[in-house]
Amino acid sequence: MLTDTKASHLDFPVPVPVPVPAFLQHCFLCRQKLLPGKDIYMYKGDRGFCSEECRCRQIFMDEEESLKKDECCSFANVKSSSTSTSTSTSTSSAAASTSRRRHHHRKAARNGGGGFAC
Repeated sequence: MLTDTKASHLDFPVPVPVPVPAFLQHCFLCRQKLLPGKDIYMYKGDRGFCSEECRCRQIFMDEEESLKKDECCSFANVKSSSTSTSTSTSTSSAAASTSRRRHHHRKAARNGGGGFAC
């Protein structure tokens, strides 16, 4: 009796190459190619960086942008409250002053420890 002892190549799954997502191909900040087998430093879930330094620079840039937006919004609130009638101006100025103090306090608390640890 003859039996076929050859194993079919279909018995084992063939590895299929998985495409690398675009955000893992180049450093988000310096655009350096991210190499397979090397560490990739992630930030915000979809940003890959070649080094801790690049990631930290981006974090600091994002934080500065966020602070500028906060300052811009608080300035707009103060400006709009100053266009009120003279009776409500003193009330809204006091409220804006209190708001600015609270806003300043929040920034100090958020950045009081020196910002992000890198």
